[in-house]
Parts: sequence; structure tokens; C-alpha cells
Amino acid sequence: MLFQQPLHVLNLFVNNVFRNKLSNLQQNKIFQEFNFTHCNLFGLWVQITFLNASGRLIILYSKHTAQLYRILIAIIFVFQFFSKPVIANPVEITLGETISLALRSNRSVKGAYLDRVVQKLSLEVSQDKFNPDVTLTANQMLSQTTTTSDTTEKSKLHTRTNTLTSELSMIKTIQTGGNIVFSWARTDQFSKITGSDANTWMAQFTQPLLKGAGIDVNTASVTLAEMDEQSNLLSLKDSVTSTVSSVIRSFRSYAQAKRQVEIARASVKRAKDLLGMNRVLISLGRMAANEIIQTESDVANREFSYETALNSRDNSRLSLLKVLDIDRHTMIIPMEEEASVPVHPDFQICLDMALKNRSDHLNTLILLERAKINLMLAKDNRLWTLDATGSYSITDEKQHTGADSDTDVWSVGLSLSAPIYGDLTRKLSLISAQTSLKKAQLSLEESLQNIEIEVQDAVREVETKLKQVGMAKRARILSEKKLDVEEEKLKVGRSSNFQLVSFQNELVTALNEELNANIAYRNALTSLDLVIGNTLFTWQIEYNKEYDKWPGK
Repeated sequence: MLFQQPLHVLNLFVNNVFRNKLSNLQQNKIFQEFNFTHCNLFGLWVQITFLNASGRLIILYSKHTAQLYRILIAIIFVFQFFSKPVIANPVEITLGETISLALRSNRSVKGAYLDRVVQKLSLEVSQDKFNPDVTLTANQMLSQTTTTSDTTEKSKLHTRTNTLTSELSMIKTIQTGGNIVFSWARTDQFSKITGSDANTWMAQFTQPLLKGAGIDVNTASVTLAEMDEQSNLLSLKDSVTSTVSSVIRSFRSYAQAKRQVEIARASVKRAKDLLGMNRVLISLGRMAANEIIQTESDVANREFSYETALNSRDNSRLSLLKVLDIDRHTMIIPMEEEASVPVHPDFQICLDMALKNRSDHLNTLILLERAKINLMLAKDNRLWTLDATGSYSITDEKQHTGADSDTDVWSVGLSLSAPIYGDLTRKLSLISAQTSLKKAQLSLEESLQNIEIEVQDAVREVETKLKQVGMAKRARILSEKKLDVEEEKLKVGRSSNFQLVSFQNELVTALNEELNANIAYRNALTSLDLVIGNTLFTWQIEYNKEYDKWPGK
């Protein structure tokens, strides 16, 4: 029987309800998996298996069914009465581990790899074009012929014939466009009166001389299929890259929100410490009583900001879990990344990497080559059809009641088909192919221009964010020093409460600005990797293990 309840309820049930009734208990705890085996429960030998944190309970038993049903009813009652949600223990996780988890659990990545099964088979089908196709056919037919004689006795003659036919053929297409056919056929006939068997061997060859002739034309379909495969690989790369980039940004957003909670908590503590100091000064008569209102207001504002930061942290956690496609109750804590190393990217190096790695640019190049091939096929389609044909066959026939015979047949010839009037579809195909080629060339020019602008902007962004990191750090250090000095001045009555609260607010702003600047700088590096197509290389991810080189290289 199957019950769905939280983990701690089973422990409560075991420890409190049946504490004195369980013996020979073996408990193996692996994460949140429990196994209770060979439990002597009220004299009933049963096996209890608690599978996971979702609370699935399986009970297998061997005797005393009625008594066990009563126990199970008690179990259900206790579970329903005491059940509470289970909160898993928080787990610290690094950015690299988060990316690895996403690549294993993200459904978009799984779907992309499932698509690869069909895509690889499609390529195999196209590459099989020049392999021979062998076909075996066989059939058996029973027929009867009735002959009525127009005489006074009206006699009828029934002739029943059994015919067995089998054929084995092989067809091979060669790269020049020709077809080679080899076949063998055998026919056996049996009847009460006579019988025969015949074997026929035949070879036939057809080669186009105008339309459909040439290696380039006939291998174009295979080349186009290989281009499709390269595009599919690039699409897989984009899918993985997009997932990795989303995980990185969500992870940093969560880490940023977590750090903002710590900053808000520290600001609440400082505000409360100042409130305590104000009360001491008021009790000593060194501060007016109404000046404490400013500090109390600041404490209230800081507590409000703290609650807001907690809510933002939970939102960021759920956003990360959504990208990872894991259970929403999973509690993970992002570990801080290592200190950022100043990077000064070179524009020309980044541009060269982008032209070599960017999937959209590589797809543009593939589109241009595809347009050239389609134009070649459109021109070929306007040619006349002129085919050279030749065949040879030999038939060996044996009669059961008559003479045997051998027959040889050979033939050679030319076949011409020339459109004279009408049918503008071939002209339309040519114009369409020429237009597609021109548009592909324009797309290539636009791709080069856009990539150059995007790389320049990404490099500039990295340099700007790096400068802002240094500025924010200096501002934070000065704010801390300024606050320390002002606190000492307040103790000796040389500063106002309002001034100290203002400096505390400035420190909180400086801490958040420094945090935002560091996150923005790291995200700028991530964006640069994305722009130059280097994300997977940076994180050492092989998006396709069946090829030893990147597509398009």
C-alpha cells in the first residue's frame, strides 16, 4: 500500500507510537532515503520502506492481513494529524557546480540532445544515397482454367497451374548521376499437364548527359544534409550556451541578493547600536530627548529594507531553481566566487574569436554556401534531359515436357526530353535562387558589421565596469572611515544624530554600490564571452562529444 507523507512523520510514528513494538530494526540513511526491514510489528513480520522526502511509504507483509489493516489505518491517522512540510538542509554550491547541475537537469538541454537522435539519423539517410539498395520479392499464385467443349456430351477440362515467382534486385546510384541495376528473376510453373522454370539475369545502366549529370549536382543533396548537421550542432551549442549564461546570471543574482541581506542585517545592527548610544547620552543629559526620533525612524527604515532584501533573496533563489529545473523546496546557498582578476580584452583578438566561434555568423556562412548550391541546382534544372541507356539480359528456360531455350537481349540508346513551350516553374526557381544568393551576401555583410559593433561595445563595457569596481571600493573605504570618525565625534558631543544617521546611510549605499559593481563586472565578462562565442570554452564544456572539432572550424 502507498502513502504520501513527509519524512519526519514516519520518525514520529516509529519513535512515539510503536517505540516498544519494533525490534530487529535496521536503518540505513542516505540523504533522505530510509529502509526499515524485518520489523516485528505487533507480532506481524512486515517490511517498511520509506523511499524519499516526498513521504512515499510502502508496506509489504506476509500474514495476518486483517490485523495489519488496522495498523495501517492507525498509521494514516497519525500521518494526517501530525504531518508538516519538510525543509531540506541547505547545501552550499559553487557556480561551477551549479552549471554542471543545470546541464544534467535542465529540460531545454535534455530536449536539445533528444533532437540530436533524429538529426543524426537524418544525416545517415542522406549519406546513404550512393549505397546500393537490395530488394527481394517473392509471390505464389494458384490459377485454374476451365475449358468447355461444345459437343453433345458437353465435356469440361480443368487445368490448374501453380506459379512461383521470385526476384532479387540491386540498384546503385553513382556520383555522376547514373544508375546501375542488377537483377535476377526466377519463375516456376507447375500443372498436371506440363511445367517450366526460367531464370533471367539482367544488367541495366543509365547515365544523364545534360540535366542531372556531374558529381557536384548529384552530391549536392548530401552536402546540404551535412550543412544541416552543422546548423543542428550550432543550434545545440546555442542551447547549451544560453542555459549556461542564464545559470550564471541567476546564480550571481542570488549571490547578490544574499549579500544584500547581510548588508541590510548589518545596517539594522548599526542603527540599533546607535539607538542604544542615544539613550545613554539622553540619560546623561548630553542629548535632547526628541533627537532620538531620528534614530528610531532610521531603525524602522532599516528593518523595512531588511525584509525587502529577504524577499528579493527568496525570489532570486526561486528564479535559479527554475533555471536549474529542480524541486522548488531545494535549499541551496551560493558560495562566493573568487576575487575577480582585472582583464583588459584586446579588440582585434576578440573580433577574430567572434568570427570563428559565433554560431549566428557561422550559420550565415552556411546559408551563403547553401544559396550557391541551390543556384547551381536551379541552373541544372533548366537543361534538357538527355540520358544514355544500355541493358543486357539473358533468360534460361527449361520445359518439363518440351525443348529448352536460351534468350539473350541487349540494347543501347539515347533518350531526349526538351521542353519547348510553357512551364515557367524552372525560370521561377532560377530567379528565386539568384535572389536568395544576393540576400545571403547581404546577410553576411550585416553579420560582419553587427559582430564588430557588438564586440567593441562588450570590450568597452568590461573596461568601464572594471573602473567602476575600483571607484566603488574606494568610496566604500572612505565611507567606513568617515562613519568611524563621526561616531567618535558624537561620543564627545561634536556631531549631531542626524549627521551620523546620514553617514550610516551613505555606508549602506557604498556597500551596495561596491557589490553591484563587482557583479556587473563579472556579468560584463560573461557577456563578452557570449558575444565572442567563448562561453563553453571558458567553462570547459564539451557540448558535443561525437566530434573532435567545433562545427564550422
